[in-house]
Amino acid sequence: MVTSQRITANTSFFMAALIIQKVFSFVYFTLLARNLGAEGIGQYFFAVSFASMFSVLVDLGLSPLLIREVAKEKEELEKWFQQVFTLKIIFSLITVVIILALDFILFYNDAVRNLIFISTAIILIDSFTLIFYAFIRGKQNLKFESWGTIIFQIVVMISGLSLLKVTDKVWPFLIVLFSASLFNLIYSAFILNRKFFVKFKLYFSKDLVKQIMLIALPFALAAIFAKVYAYIDTVFIKIFLGDQEVGFYSVAYKITFSLQFIPLAFVAALYPAFSNYFKYDVEKLKSTFAKAFNYLAFIALPVSFGIIAVSGEIVHKLYTEDFDSIWPLRVLIASIPFLFINFSLSSFLNATERQKINTRNLGIVMMFNIVLNLIFIPKFGVWGASLASTLSTLFLFGLNLSEVMKVIHMPIRFFKPLLGSLFSAVLMYGAVIYSKDIIGWFFSILVGGVVYLILMLLTKTIRKQDFLFIKNSFRS
Repeated sequence: MVTSQRITANTSFFMAALIIQKVFSFVYFTLLARNLGAEGIGQYFFAVSFASMFSVLVDLGLSPLLIREVAKEKEELEKWFQQVFTLKIIFSLITVVIILALDFILFYNDAVRNLIFISTAIILIDSFTLIFYAFIRGKQNLKFESWGTIIFQIVVMISGLSLLKVTDKVWPFLIVLFSASLFNLIYSAFILNRKFFVKFKLYFSKDLVKQIMLIALPFALAAIFAKVYAYIDTVFIKIFLGDQEVGFYSVAYKITFSLQFIPLAFVAALYPAFSNYFKYDVEKLKSTFAKAFNYLAFIALPVSFGIIAVSGEIVHKLYTEDFDSIWPLRVLIASIPFLFINFSLSSFLNATERQKINTRNLGIVMMFNIVLNLIFIPKFGVWGASLASTLSTLFLFGLNLSEVMKVIHMPIRFFKPLLGSLFSAVLMYGAVIYSKDIIGWFFSILVGGVVYLILMLLTKTIRKQDFLFIKNSFRS
């Protein structure tokens, strides 16, 4: 039986694991970039990104499907798992052929060719690990996956940092990822077999395959759109500009998207509320959505303005002056408010049974993003890719918001606090710019945070009950 206590424990434990993983991953990537240089980290980042873009072909929506079906406690769950496992093997073989063919055609004489071989092995391993954990998730248990996530990152950190002292070649660090992924695969398989008594066998039923693929299709389309949208810019930078420019972009990308755990934690608590209020209380749905919208903006605006203010110091101090990543970071980090709020918009559409609209909007924006990248990257270079990404995020924000407004018709007064937050963030930006040359860039961030909070209180944009709402959203 699923209880609220169990859900809370699962969410808290898994979110803590994700935060630890994000922090370790960011620190590791930073040290790796400093050691390998722009060209080396560009090759590393591209090899992982290129293979990851095709990882969706191995899964095709099977993992979220398995979670849902196991959670329903259907009969013959082991048959379902074995059929998914068999399909994974088939999809893996097809995906390997596609990746290797493209690798041979596009990168025959390129240094990344062999790196993509290793990255392909990594994404295959991770894909099977994903369905093992998917079955366990369906059983309402996130503890094992949380430990696997943490141990994976610890293995990467210890092995990778040890290698930093003896080599500056790229391939050993991909072997580190391969080793950590292999450990996670063995660990998850062991837990699945010993704790949940699932046997690993091949199974094939035409009727069951048809049933599975029909259910998985919406998940697959959304995943394909999301993967292409996330990684196609890196591919175009590699083709049009080269490894060093991929390295410049990877720094801006890593800093920006490492912050995603903030809205993820926030909307995880709000999704059930959206679902419930949509069914029983439209007025509460409106007020809760408005709060979520505004509070994510309250967090995102100072983060965006603050990082823009010290972007030069962040890049040069953390990654050395060899990285020409300042403008790509400034342009990409400007999308943070829209990126954060998009999480609440997407969650709202899913909760109000409009998941198909989410998929459609993501597909439209994916095509929009591809066109912008093809125009901007040859013309503007690396920061053109950042501009394409930011404009695409803004476009997705507009599409999703227009659909949300069709459901609840929010009056403009609900979003009035945004003006106070924007005003406070602009003045905070000025305070950071002024103080960083006096007390240093790191302490100027603290000063900026204090200035922002004081201004938010003075303008009455945020009150005591708002702090309690935000606190409870994260804790829930």
